[in-house]
Amino acid sequence: MTIIVLYILLGIIAFIVILLHFSVRAEIRASKKGVDIKVKWLFITLYPRKPKKSKKPKKAKKGKAPPEQALDEQGEPDLSEEALEEFIKEAEQTRDEAGQENTEAAKEQNGAEEVKPEDKKTKKAEKAEQKKKAKKEKTEKKNAPSHITDESKEKAPKKKGKIAELKDKFNMIKPYIPMGWKYFRKILKKIRFTNIEADVTVGKEDAYEAAVWYGKVQGIIFGSLGWLASIFTVKVKHIDVHCRFNEKITDGEIYLKVKVRPSTMIHIAFCMALKALCIFIKQKNEKKRRIEAAKKKRAMAKKAKQKAA
Repeated sequence: MTIIVLYILLGIIAFIVILLHFSVRAEIRASKKGVDIKVKWLFITLYPRKPKKSKKPKKAKKGKAPPEQALDEQGEPDLSEEALEEFIKEAEQTRDEAGQENTEAAKEQNGAEEVKPEDKKTKKAEKAEQKKKAKKEKTEKKNAPSHITDESKEKAPKKKGKIAELKDKFNMIKPYIPMGWKYFRKILKKIRFTNIEADVTVGKEDAYEAAVWYGKVQGIIFGSLGWLASIFTVKVKHIDVHCRFNEKITDGEIYLKVKVRPSTMIHIAFCMALKALCIFIKQKNEKKRRIEAAKKKRAMAKKAKQKAA
């Protein structure tokens, strides 16, 4: 039975690893109209998400309806004395009920806001006691003996300045910096820019200015691609830059895909965590050694003083 459970667990882990091996794809299309971004993983669209269906608004709770006047057989209001008296009675009842509800709500609010005089007295007494305690502590500190023995001076830790604290923090972080930079560069290299397509048209009214502008645009495009290739993994499909004379125009479209494998990111993060743990253990062992060496020096110094005495 245990072997079957192990096989099932191994199968689940293998399935998760295979799923993580499929890369997350982001398709980016930029033009004068704007930037269109789509993010997919397998057959699931992560961005943009579909808009949620708007829920129907809930119906408002119905209150007590006002009394309706009685109608006669023809559908017209009955103006007889009995009908009018009944209508007036019903209206008065509804008014009295509404007035009672309002008075009860007002009483509850006033009761919550009101504070008993006894509570006020207890609060004042507590504040007075706190003030007395604070005064006693101040007098005790002033009257405390100012002389301090040599042993207490040795035991009391010296306060460090802000610069010294910053230096200590930097020394703690310093071993992690080269390791972090190395793995950060690895993560960037694993981000792949593929299927880069660009179709750009530029032009000026003057032929000389058009040629200069054409050269500048080419330099910007290919220079930025070179900079990207030094940081990320870049694959270019085709880039076309067209020049038009006697026409002032700058238009174009850029399309590219960005791919990242979750499995590689998890692997790099795991390796980085292991290296950081090793550095942390080394730092702890070095601290212990320093403390032991300092204790030995103090013990040797005490022995030397005792021999001299």
